[in-house]
Amino acid sequence: MSVKETVNDFIQGVKAGKYEVVASTVDTFSGQSEFTFTVNVKKDVELLERLRGEFNDLLERRHRLDDFMCDDTFADLSHEERYAMLRQREGMTDEMAALHKRIELIKERMK
Repeated sequence: MSVKETVNDFIQGVKAGKYEVVASTVDTFSGQSEFTFTVNVKKDVELLERLRGEFNDLLERRHRLDDFMCDDTFADLSHEERYAMLRQREGMTDEMAALHKRIELIKERMK
């Protein structure tokens, strides 16, 4: 990663709340400005990003399951297979609700 890309990544991380700048200094001894930053990486932001990713992945998988369940192929399955898929969908919905609650609690804690 180039210096410019690294700086842009850092700036985006600060804007997104991923990093908290706790100290900074500017040094011009070499004739050019040199910046030093001390940052705290906010663990809650990383966790929040991971949970949102899990939620979105699960939502996408559930949508695919819903699409399949609306297809004629689903109607041709045995009663047991259809029931198992319905239970799978319920489990996915429950997991999504739990992930959503965790996301909301973390967002509240970050205020």
